[in-house]
Amino acid sequence: MATRVAVGAVVVAGLGLAGAGVAAADPSGKLVTNGCQGSSPNIIDMPYSGQVIASQYNQAGSADISVYGGSSIFGYDTRPTLTWTNLNTGASGSVTGYARVGMPYTANVNFPRVPTGSGPVRIDVSVANSGFFPVPAVTCSGVVDLD
Repeated sequence: MATRVAVGAVVVAGLGLAGAGVAAADPSGKLVTNGCQGSSPNIIDMPYSGQVIASQYNQAGSADISVYGGSSIFGYDTRPTLTWTNLNTGASGSVTGYARVGMPYTANVNFPRVPTGSGPVRIDVSVANSGFFPVPAVTCSGVVDLD
């Protein structure tokens, strides 16, 4: 019984940290999506929860895109693949990154100077998380208007 209470307390504390991590995202960026939700590959852990932010910093025609991922008590590997399509020009591309998920929110994967072009850009993200158990990839997408 004491072990269950201790694990529950750690999970609750971790969930409190999870909210703080998402809020730490770059406030000057544009939120693409915060709907990246899925199971942790550790099963008894916090669920994967992430968001995608696009920032430009006076870089017309390109964007720094960040995938802010979840946190984990036990840790696991995360590999987000970001695919972008400029809805005006049809130009597209794909990049893949890696991070180790831990406590708190150490799974921020940054893709600098992605050559998206200006206008509406659709961003699709597929996140493969590997740990103790296989889980389906987490997918999410959104459209952001870039300069």
